[in-house]
Amino acid sequence: MYTHGNTCSSIQTDYEKIKEAKTILIIGGGPVGVELAGEIVVDFPDKKVILAHGGSRLIEFLGPKASEKALGWLRKKNVEVLLNERVDVDNRSEKTYRTSSGQTIEADCDFLCVGRKVSSSWMQSSFLKEVLDETGRVKVDEYLRVEGHTNVFAVGDVTAIKVFIMCL
Repeated sequence: MYTHGNTCSSIQTDYEKIKEAKTILIIGGGPVGVELAGEIVVDFPDKKVILAHGGSRLIEFLGPKASEKALGWLRKKNVEVLLNERVDVDNRSEKTYRTSSGQTIEADCDFLCVGRKVSSSWMQSSFLKEVLDETGRVKVDEYLRVEGHTNVFAVGDVTAIKVFIMCL
């Protein structure tokens, strides 16, 4: 779910950390940070949740409409969303964090949910270089076929999937 680990003991530790905290800082507004913020405010509506994201919009690899919807939902649930703000995690004191603009954030605990860049540079020297988008992701259709190919597929984080909305 998020970067603090996925073993049963680390999940239990994180759960206890959330339960005991009054204010929780989530660093990173990608899918994991947004999901974690949403889960916390639904399960613990009395907690103050602050989500700080270095980009100009949440879940940036999705379209702007999806980003706006996520932002609106989080704000409706009283999550304080700080866009264009990086948090200096290396120089934090016990419960005090500083952002790139010099803002101070007080929080009882934090969760680092910062993703990594897609590792697709090797594709630049292959036939796939023509199907990489500006972020280095492979352009695919709704069947995960690589753009322009009927028998080449791509799956996972390297794909440039627009938006999947499933209505049951």
